[in-house]
Amino acid sequence: MLKVRPKLKVLIVDDAELNREMLGSMLGNEYEILEAENGAQAVEILREHISDLSLILLDVQMPQMDGLEVLIRMNQSHWIDSIPVVMISSETAPKFIERAYDLGATDYIARPYNTMIVRRRVANVILSFAKQRQLMEIITQQISKKEKDNRLMLSILSHIVEFRNGESGLHVLHINIITELLLRQLMLKTDCNKMTYEDITMISMASALHDIGKIAIPEEILNKPGRLTAEEFQIMQGHSMAGAEILMDLPIDRNEPLLKTAYEICRWHHERYDGSGYPDGLKGDAIPLSAQVVALADVYDALTSERCYKPAYSHDTAMKMIFDGQCGVFHPLLLECLRDIGDTLVQELLAQNTLETENAPKETSHITEQLQRYGLGATERLLQQRSYEQQRFRFLSDKTEEIFFNYSVESSILSFNKYGAERFNIESDLFHPLENEKLPKCADSNILDHILEKVRTATPLQPDFQVDVPLAVDQEIHWFRCLGHVIWTNENRKRHAGVLGKLINIDKKYIPATNSSVAAAKPSIESLINGIHAKKETDYCSISGIEARILLQYLKTVFDVVRLVDASQNCQVDINESGAPQCSDFHCYDIWNKDERCENCISAKCMSNKGSLTKFEFIDQNIYHVRATYVEVDGYPYSLEIIDRITEKTLLGGHGKDEIIKYITAYNHKLYVDILTGIYNRRYYEEQLRDMYPISAVAMLDMDHFKSINDTYGHPAGDRALRQVAVAIKNCVRKADYVVRFGGDEFLIVFREIPFHMLPKKLEAIRSCVKNVILPDYPQLQFSISIGGVYGPGKTSDLMNAADTLLYQAKREKAGVRMERLERMPEMRGDL
Repeated sequence: MLKVRPKLKVLIVDDAELNREMLGSMLGNEYEILEAENGAQAVEILREHISDLSLILLDVQMPQMDGLEVLIRMNQSHWIDSIPVVMISSETAPKFIERAYDLGATDYIARPYNTMIVRRRVANVILSFAKQRQLMEIITQQISKKEKDNRLMLSILSHIVEFRNGESGLHVLHINIITELLLRQLMLKTDCNKMTYEDITMISMASALHDIGKIAIPEEILNKPGRLTAEEFQIMQGHSMAGAEILMDLPIDRNEPLLKTAYEICRWHHERYDGSGYPDGLKGDAIPLSAQVVALADVYDALTSERCYKPAYSHDTAMKMIFDGQCGVFHPLLLECLRDIGDTLVQELLAQNTLETENAPKETSHITEQLQRYGLGATERLLQQRSYEQQRFRFLSDKTEEIFFNYSVESSILSFNKYGAERFNIESDLFHPLENEKLPKCADSNILDHILEKVRTATPLQPDFQVDVPLAVDQEIHWFRCLGHVIWTNENRKRHAGVLGKLINIDKKYIPATNSSVAAAKPSIESLINGIHAKKETDYCSISGIEARILLQYLKTVFDVVRLVDASQNCQVDINESGAPQCSDFHCYDIWNKDERCENCISAKCMSNKGSLTKFEFIDQNIYHVRATYVEVDGYPYSLEIIDRITEKTLLGGHGKDEIIKYITAYNHKLYVDILTGIYNRRYYEEQLRDMYPISAVAMLDMDHFKSINDTYGHPAGDRALRQVAVAIKNCVRKADYVVRFGGDEFLIVFREIPFHMLPKKLEAIRSCVKNVILPDYPQLQFSISIGGVYGPGKTSDLMNAADTLLYQAKREKAGVRMERLERMPEMRGDL
């Protein structure tokens, strides 16, 4: 009986049901069709069918989540690497198409659809991806096999030396592990060594040959249980040069990086930083870095391993001997690295000794890892590596009563050790943890977002992070310090591979000495995190002094500055251990290097309206985002200010201050600039200029006979005329003055400072410039404007009303310009 071939699955994402039906019918019965009416549904279907989808037909413009956002999500989850996407849209603007391709779209089909074209393109894309999968899998397997064979040959050769030497076969593996850990720590501590992850892999691999020269040493000397004589020691010292000569005599190119590195290690791994080593007595940085690192790794493992002439020393004893100089002098920075990795080193070597490592493949090179990323079939080698990593994590973490966790990006699994799973009452392995219903019972979404932000801002040079967070244990809040280490892939364009970390209980730091229940403060914590609003009868947050103290301590772990402000007294308020508020010795505005109350005091405003406000503050080159929220502490009103300094990492996804300036500029341009003329719009007048005081003068301008231009030549000609007139007006005033398109063909000019005698000259100059405006496509058109001008000083809105009256007087009388000097304006409020 013939086996029926399963249909390939195609996901059609379009908000129009008619379009989905049409595309489904075009593809016929050749495919199994899945449908989504928006991007959010598409992402959910992707999570469920990630392993069996063959292609996605994706619309660009949709509600809830558009197609470009779906592509962004697919990139974040690396789904774009395994599922081809063909964009389907009536949108043909180059910026949309280019953006879609940049985000990984394979093809773009524009409406109206042609059945033959849709079928062919879908089939071609699926076939192309299938061939790519097959090719990448073949290449991956070949390179993986080559790497495995290379490592196997190195391992065999080095183990032959170990066998003759009577040492444990683990020595080579230990040297490899210690070398890699030292190099990775060195990369973190300094950027003076231009080292890549490929260099680390190569040096670690070459370290296996460090003692190959012992092949030339007589066995009776190698395995002598007692102290060597001076003559025997001199013979033993010859193994470093013997190994270097063996490598140089190989019939391969001496410029091969691996051979050069192995030569450096073989010849100079017994040199010492002070020049007391052998065979050449090199000193300081004259010793290649590869040889210095392997030398330190060799000494540490020799001390902590049993030899025919000595027992194994403990880690602490070995460290003391090395740092006391009993084994020679090493580079101070390498000694710092050894101290830094001390605990990790013991755990790594213990795991290596305990697990069955002969079947656990070593870490692949950057080439294989990159190919594995794009290869879609999970090879046996990758599965073995994943299993090995899980076994190692379980073994190390289950031997302690501390909470350890491990997250893998590729598998999207968050793992806890046995003790951690029991404390939080959750499974040891959580698939897709952010979507798991049990995790929010331990930590709310804001806390998880804060930890994720720490992960996102980590870098390969600074992968470690620390953050204090409140977590629920047995339905009570306890404080933990989260110590995390972000793991990165070994690619040229590095990305997150996972996170390792542990949680340390620090209740003593955050819980006051009183007997008050911390759990009682939880509602206040959640209310402040979720917008600093406890939406109750009062529509604002009302808390006790003890709760306020706990909340302030919590928020200070998240934001740069958190404080209570009493705007009525212009002071900052501290909460003591008993929960009583106390005014500090300095003013609230001292933090901004000001001598008096802020002009835009949002704390005073939010205390007045019992709401929330935000603003930006600038000090020198620093930008601060400030949020003020009305709260009551034991019935007394305050403003809770949360302040964050905008850094290069936090601005717009890490693009820096220049980008935020561009962003704010672009936003303001969109908000306040007239899209047609490029000058300020009516909104800018209403929000920024209306109440400005004092202003020297205001002029209202209106184009003469503009309606006839639209009626005769059409609106495109009218739009051109408005643009050119706006340019002419703007070119006649200073940058300090404001030109606004007030509405239709009316313009407003606000003169901040202008002498009275200059105003009529300026207005006539503007009329002259407008009169000289010529539209190339309409040379027959002539332009003129009427102007009403008022000289103050006064408030902008008052001057504008007077100028508007004069403008229409000028139009009625066809006088061109009407201008007055107002000797007395209505009285202004003293606080303006």
